[in-house]
Amino acid sequence: MTIVATTPILPADVLAFVRQPPAARPARLTQARQLLREPGIRPLLEEALHISQLRPGVLALAQVDVGDAPDTVFTARAEHWMRVAQTSWQESAAFLADVAWQARRDGRRLSEQIPTSTDRGADEITARTRIHLLGLALRYDFRRIALEELLCAHRGPWDVFTHALYAFALLGQSKPQGLMVMDKVLAEAGDDVKVLHTLLHGLWLGDGLPQRHQHILGILSRPPFHRRTDPVALFREAGALREMRCFGEALATIDRALELLPPGDPGVHDDLVRERALIIVAREASTWAPAQPTDAA
Repeated sequence: MTIVATTPILPADVLAFVRQPPAARPARLTQARQLLREPGIRPLLEEALHISQLRPGVLALAQVDVGDAPDTVFTARAEHWMRVAQTSWQESAAFLADVAWQARRDGRRLSEQIPTSTDRGADEITARTRIHLLGLALRYDFRRIALEELLCAHRGPWDVFTHALYAFALLGQSKPQGLMVMDKVLAEAGDDVKVLHTLLHGLWLGDGLPQRHQHILGILSRPPFHRRTDPVALFREAGALREMRCFGEALATIDRALELLPPGDPGVHDDLVRERALIIVAREASTWAPAQPTDAA
C-alpha cells in the first residue's frame, strides 16, 4: 500500500500566504502576525513544513513568530522551529541570520540571552541553532575576539556556516589564517549567499590582508551577485573600488546600492551615504596637489 502525503487543511488566507508571501516587508509582517493569531494554526503550520511547495512560506511565518517572541523565549522558539523543520545548515543560516539582524535593529541584546552550544544534553539541531544565533549576534555587534573565543571553545557540531563565522572572526581581526579558513569554506559552501556575505563582512573589516581587494571582488563575481541587485554586496564592492582608487566605478556602484536599498533601514542607509562621502573625499584628495612655493623676487 502506497501512502501519499496530503496537504494539511490550512485556512485559505494562510495557504495563500505560504504559497506566496507579500514581497514588501511591512505588508508581510502585518499579514503574518494576523495569521499566527488564528486558533489552532501552529500544529497545521508544523505539518505544512514538510510539504516542499509550502516550506519556504511557512518558514517565513516562523521567522515572524521568532522575531516577535519575548527575550525569555526567543532562543527556545527559534530552536523549536528549527527542530520541527529539521533544517539543513543552509536553511538554519538563512532563517537565523534574518531574525538575528532584525533583533539587532530592534535593540535586543541577543548575545546576552542565548545559551552556548556547549551546554550538555542539547541535540544536534538545538546546538547548531544556538551557535548560529550566538555567532550571528556577535558578528552583527562586531565582537570579533569574543566570536573567535566562542568558536575555539565550541565542541560541535561544526557545519559550513559555523566555519564561515570562524573565518569572519579571524578576517575581521586581520589574521592571515582567516584566508585559509575562508578558502576551505568557499570550497564547501558553493554559492550560499549567507556564507558569502559573512566572508565579505570579515574581509571588509580586515586590514592589510594579502590580496584583500582581489578576494572581495572574487566573491562578488560569484553567481548570487551577478544581477547586481544586492545593495549590501554593492556597498562592499564600492569600498574595495575606493581603496583601489577606482573612484568613478566606486561612485557608480554606491549610487546603484542606494537606489536598490529598501526603505526602512536607516542604519544601513547611513553606512551607504557615509561610503559615498568617503569616495568623493578620496577622489578629490587624489587630484589635489599643494601649490609649489615661488622664488622670492
